Amino acid sequence: MTGPRRRSQGEQDESAGGVRPDLGRYVSSLANAVYKGIGAEVARYDLSPLDIQLLMICMEMNECAATQLAQLLPVDASRISRLVTGLADRGLLRRRRLRRDRRIVMLRLSPRGQELTVQVTEHMQSYYARLTQGLNEREMRAFATTAMKISANYAAMVEAEEPSD
Repeated sequence: MTGPRRRSQGEQDESAGGVRPDLGRYVSSLANAVYKGIGAEVARYDLSPLDIQLLMICMEMNECAATQLAQLLPVDASRISRLVTGLADRGLLRRRRLRRDRRIVMLRLSPRGQELTVQVTEHMQSYYARLTQGLNEREMRAFATTAMKISANYAAMVEAEEPSD
């Protein structure tokens, strides 16, 4: 017969109201709930989560440079290029090159892309509502504040690691 499991130093009993400081576990669980669910929601439109993120950014900005997307999405420039090509081939994005600098590609949603993005966004909002069911406004504000603080801490850490010019 084995005895009760010993707690590691700093671990609290969650049933007693304490929360173990395991940020990675909580973030991973939340990311799974959000991204796998969103993946399922957008798959019915033959889109990936990255596709819809790219389309939503283009809709929000009205027109953006492909290089801007590489700064806003968690993928490298070559992946952005492949995503843009696929979405343009499907008639969801329009590309144009700037006259003053032909290297710069500007992106804009086509009317079909605009319509699809609005439709998918509405489905995503419905999914988010189901995910956050039972949370009150105070809890949602606290979550948003916490997430923004963690993101700001990360941005500061990255900035501190960048070499000075």
